[in-house]
Amino acid sequence: MADDAGNWCLIESDPGVFTGLIKGIGVSGVQVEEIYSIDKEILEELKPVHGLIFLFKWEGRSPANAPGPQAPIEYDSDSVFFAQQVIPNACATQAILSILLNSPNIDLGEELTNFKSFVSDFPAE
Repeated sequence: MADDAGNWCLIESDPGVFTGLIKGIGVSGVQVEEIYSIDKEILEELKPVHGLIFLFKWEGRSPANAPGPQAPIEYDSDSVFFAQQVIPNACATQAILSILLNSPNIDLGEELTNFKSFVSDFPAE
């Protein structure tokens, strides 16, 4: 069984596929849109925006002009859903779940609401 956990189904980076996944788990009133800019005007046209998923290949190193370490962001960890990704190729699913479970104005449907309740006391790690 543990060996099967590493065989996560890679999801195509496509807004239609993401929207289908979201609807398939019972969430209603939400869809994924592809954008090519994060200009204020673009985001205004798409309101409400619940989250952004940035898709790019990570090279594992920082560019020479990258800023140094930043101060930690303070937040109420009891009100934020976070789960550490431990399975390769699950980043799209992880991003979608993080956005959905941290957006209070989304109708999650019965299955995802039950999931959120079930994992609410789990540690992020």
